[in-house]
Amino acid sequence: MKERQFVTEWKGKKSMARKSRKSVDSGSNEQMELIEVGPENLRDIKPIARRYKAAMEARMEALAEESEAKQQILAMVKEAKLSRLQDGTIRFRCDGMVITVTPRDELVKVKDENTTEEGD
Repeated sequence: MKERQFVTEWKGKKSMARKSRKSVDSGSNEQMELIEVGPENLRDIKPIARRYKAAMEARMEALAEESEAKQQILAMVKEAKLSRLQDGTIRFRCDGMVITVTPRDELVKVKDENTTEEGD
């Protein structure tokens, strides 16, 4: 199907534009079928794509578990009514970890006492 070209005028300047296939089609709102054309190295891509999908699903499950644990920590710290530092955070030690909670932003950081890096 050929695309039709037409001239439009905008702010006194003429421009050539092409009508999209969607506007040229018969007016149906159905999506066209996908073309079954793949790269030549599809055999190499398939296992990597499957590994990527599995890793993504595992990450999503881990994210849900992390979010639930974070909400539990926030609720327990709020229930404990600990005093805040001058910057508004709550910080305490527990079993070799330093736990920092910023209630306003609902941030929770847990790191090992011996580590200098902070992790969310």
